[in-house]
Order: sequence, then C-alpha cells, then structure tokens
Amino acid sequence: MHVFTKSGYRLGKTSLETRISYSAFLLLMLPGLATMLALSIGRIGISPQAIAAFYRGGQGEMSFPKELWQLMEEAHFHLFSVPVILLVLTHLLFATGCPPRTRVTISLGLWTGAVLEIGAPFAVRYWSAAFAPFLILGWALLSAGMLASVGYSLAALWGGAPPEAPPEPQAPRSTPSP
Repeated sequence: MHVFTKSGYRLGKTSLETRISYSAFLLLMLPGLATMLALSIGRIGISPQAIAAFYRGGQGEMSFPKELWQLMEEAHFHLFSVPVILLVLTHLLFATGCPPRTRVTISLGLWTGAVLEIGAPFAVRYWSAAFAPFLILGWALLSAGMLASVGYSLAALWGGAPPEAPPEPQAPRSTPSP
C-alpha cells in the first residue's frame, strides 16, 4: 500500500506482476458483483413490494418478518467485507487518470450504495415498507460504481485509459498580513 502514498502514482506505470495481480482482483469483482445481484434479486426480488414482503413478512407466501438477529447476521458480514472491497476499488480508481470529479462521484456513489444496501433492510423491517426503493437504489449505486471502478482501473492498467486529467485549479491562498 505504500506505493499509493507516492505523488503521481498511476496504475499504468506499475510493473507487469502488479498489473497482473490487480487485473485478477478486478476481473474477479465481476462475478462477485453478478452473484451479489443474483442472490439479492433472486432471493428477495426487485420490486418494492417483494422487498417489503421479504423483510416484513407477507401473506402470499406465508413468510414471516425477519428477526433482528437475521438482519444483524447479514449486516455483520457486510460491514466487514464490503468496506474492504470498496477501499481497494476506490484506491485503484484514484490511481487512474480519470478526472478527480469523476473519481469522487464514483467513490461517493459506491459508499452511499453500501450504506443503503446494509441499512435499508433495517429501515424496511422496522420503520416502513416505503424504504424498499432505497435498497434498490443501493444495489444500483453499488453495481454502477463497481463496474465503473473496475472499467477505469483495467483501462488504466493496460493502456486504454483516457489521457491524464489536468490538475484542477486551486484557489490562491491568502497569507495573513502581519
């Protein structure tokens, strides 16, 4: 991780073995994302009604409301794994040549999606079924952010990245008068 502290560190300038390792990680994120979506949508459903029924219980399938400990178990796993994955993805994204505003937007989308994906089930279960669309939004933000991070990073690793973005202008600093 010490290489990320160097000013101007870019993925395209890394050694071959580093590019292979980063690429393998990034490529394995794609089936990881696919299984996350398949499990979430297949097990819970994609409509707000299906999400509400899954967490709050429903008469149609005679399903029971999720208990606090069921939600805690899922949140516990996600709270330890998702931040690590997002930390790695955003660090790789920050080492690409894409514009800083784009990097920040993707990063904020990823972290917001993670918070929604972890927190929305509690809101749906204990506050209101009206929070179900926030889980869908969380899935969408995580998916789009992961795809963008993986795409930009792979392009930067193997030379298909856009040219280096010029540094954003900084406001002149005023010095206090004596």
